[in-house]
Parts: sequence; structure tokens; C-alpha cells
Amino acid sequence: MSTTLFRKDIIGWSLYDFANTIFSMNIISLYLKRYLVEDLGKDDRWFDIPFSISMIFVVLLIPALGASSDYSAKKKFFVLLFTLTCCISTGLMKFIPPTFVMGTVILSMLSNFAYEAAMPFYNSLLYSVAEGKQARLVSGFGVSFGYLGSILGMIIVLPFVSGSLFGIDIPFINAAGKVGAFLPTAVLFFLVSIPFFLWVHEKPMVSNHRPSLKEAYKSVWEGVRRTEKYPGVLRFLVADYFFEDAVTTVILNIGLYCSIVIGFSDTELTNFLIISTVSAVIGSFIIGHISRIVPLKTALGAIVWGWVLALLLFILTENRTVIWILGSVVGILLGGLWTASRPLLGELVPQGELGRFYGLFSLSGRAAAVIGPLVWTTIVYFFNADRALGKFTIGFLNVEPNAYKSVPYKAAVLGLVVMMLIGLYIYRKVPHPEQVKHG
Repeated sequence: MSTTLFRKDIIGWSLYDFANTIFSMNIISLYLKRYLVEDLGKDDRWFDIPFSISMIFVVLLIPALGASSDYSAKKKFFVLLFTLTCCISTGLMKFIPPTFVMGTVILSMLSNFAYEAAMPFYNSLLYSVAEGKQARLVSGFGVSFGYLGSILGMIIVLPFVSGSLFGIDIPFINAAGKVGAFLPTAVLFFLVSIPFFLWVHEKPMVSNHRPSLKEAYKSVWEGVRRTEKYPGVLRFLVADYFFEDAVTTVILNIGLYCSIVIGFSDTELTNFLIISTVSAVIGSFIIGHISRIVPLKTALGAIVWGWVLALLLFILTENRTVIWILGSVVGILLGGLWTASRPLLGELVPQGELGRFYGLFSLSGRAAAVIGPLVWTTIVYFFNADRALGKFTIGFLNVEPNAYKSVPYKAAVLGLVVMMLIGLYIYRKVPHPEQVKHG
């Protein structure tokens, strides 16, 4: 294959990363939960519990679907199916009456499930557009497109929410509030993903056997049980769980942390997140290049150690200048984690079983999306002065309650550091891909 990044199939594959992050940023991160809580007056459980339920379904179903896709060239079909499901359910939320909150919740569960369900099939198609070390570069290229999608997606959708963009009124667009983000996000997701379906050509696979669902599950877990056949894969997946557990929780809570602990205003927080995202774009692309030279296992290990140091600095300082710098560092590390981890798994397993193991890769990350936020919430609850430790403990510590409010969040970040260190301990015995031979 040609090594250029500007082939149509590589551009098409990367644009899907661009498209799906429009959904994840606008719906999951920005508007859906705020719509339920701020506009409809519901508490956080109306978002958090349905979100966790949808992720549980992902954990239960996607490994089997990924294994099934290995037996035939159906990965693009599954990406299309789940993309259409996500876009339609997201767009329909715009038309659900505020009095029928459960309708919005059900559609949100369906849209999030479909968004997540497409990912293992999309990831495995990386090796239909690139081979060997080139796949590392293309992976970084796709991640960079993804972060660009999150920025441009926010900008394009914002007028439908507020009626203006950077203080300039946009004609012919009526501000609809947070609910106004749902339909344009769905349309953008679908339109930007079209080049993927037109330009990416899945490698043909010849198989006369179509496994039943039971056979697919058996195949998935047989691959986990017989890890001697694929050296280091199980260790990598378990280590990745701890990495993803910490990183997913950071993504969900960094805004809250910077608001409460650092005291950022809404404007400062928005600028902080934009700068972090731009840094992730740059970091993904640079690390994609570096990973062609540096051993992939070494590169990923260095990225995770960078996370540990960055999180420790978040705990130790409230200096705004340092925090702004750390925002850029975290952005680079966030892009680097995905850039290095996707091809590392791809090089540890046989090409004919990518769907199965990318399904397990998705399982690891999605399980973290269920458990990580619960770990954060538990630590914050335990260290909360008013709920758990009481006035006597505060007095004993001679800490003012207003100052003490940052302690639970710093303790939660420390919990994430511990998660990262556990993952690194497991990761240390993962072999270098160059040392793995497949028969």
C-alpha cells in the first residue's frame, strides 16, 4: 500500500473519527446531561444510570459481534447500522416533549449504545487502509481528525443552541437552547461519515461458516482463556482497563475539578478545554510519527507515566499558570494514548482475529466507563466534609470548610493515579510486538 496519508480510503477512515466525536462532544459531554438537569429539573441520576446501563449492554454484546465480524467482511455493515441508529435516535430527541422525559432517556441510551457499538468494527478497519507501521501513523491521523471534529462540532452546533457565535448573531437560526443541539449533531455525524462508507474498502474474507451467537461468545472467551496462543494480549487488555478507567474519569470530571478546585469561570473553562483539545490534535499527530521510530510498547508506557506525573501535579498545585500548561500536557497525552494503544493491540494479534480482539479492547474501555465514574463518586463522597467526616474532623484538621472542599476532588484524582500505577505494573510484562510471532 502507498504510504501517503492523502489517499481517499485513509481520508475516509479518518473522517469517521471526525464524525463520531461531534456526537460524543456535543451530546455526551456538553448538552444532554445539562438539558436533563438544568432545563428539565431532573437530578444527575437521570443521565448517569441510563448511561451506565447502555454501557453494560455494550460490554455484554460487542465482543461477540466483533468475533462474528471476523468470519465475513461485514465490519462496514455494522458500522453503518450502528451509525444510522445513533443518528436517528439522537435527532429524534429534539422532538420529544419535555413532559415525556423517559422518551428522551430511552433514546439517549439507544444513541450511546449505538455510538459505542460501532467502534470495534471501525477500529478493526484500520488494517483495511494501512499495514504494519503505517497503521500507527494512520491511527494518529484519525485521532487528530477526531479532536478537530470535537472542536468544529461545538462551533457549528453552538448557534442552534444560543443563536450566536462568539457574540455575533447568526441569521436564519433560531436559538432553541440545549435541546437545539440534538438534530444538527445527528445530521453532522451522518454527513461527515459518508466518505468512510464510500471510500473505505474492507478486505475480503473467505469463510463458509457463519457462527451462531453462542459460538461467537464461546470464541471470544476461548481467546481470553487460551492466552498462551497470543502472548501478552490478556495483560495488555487488563492494563488498558486501568488506563482507560482513569482517563475516562478525567474526561468526565476535569471541568468540574477546574471549576471547584481552581475556580475557573465558565469562559475560562471553555478556553481551557479548547486549548486541551487542540493540544490533543497536535499530540496525536506527533506521537503517530514518533511511534514509527520508538518501540510501540515503550511509547505507550511513557505516555502513561506522563499521565501519572500530570495528575500528581494537578493534586499538588492550584497555580493557574501551571494548570493551563497541564491542560495542554493532558491533551497531548490523551491523544497519544489512543494513537499508541490501537495499533499496539493490532500488532499483538493475528490479522484474521482483529474483530474479536478489538471487541475485547472495546470491552476493557467500556467497562471502565461504567466503573470509573463510580469510583470517583465514591471517593468524593467519602472525603466530603459535610457528609462523611463531620465538623469534628474538620476542626481536628484545623481546615476551613471552604478550603476543605477541594480535598475530596484531589483525593479522587489520587485514586486515578493509583489506577494508572496498577495498570503500569500489569503492563510491564506485555511483550514488544516485534517479539511476537503468529503462525
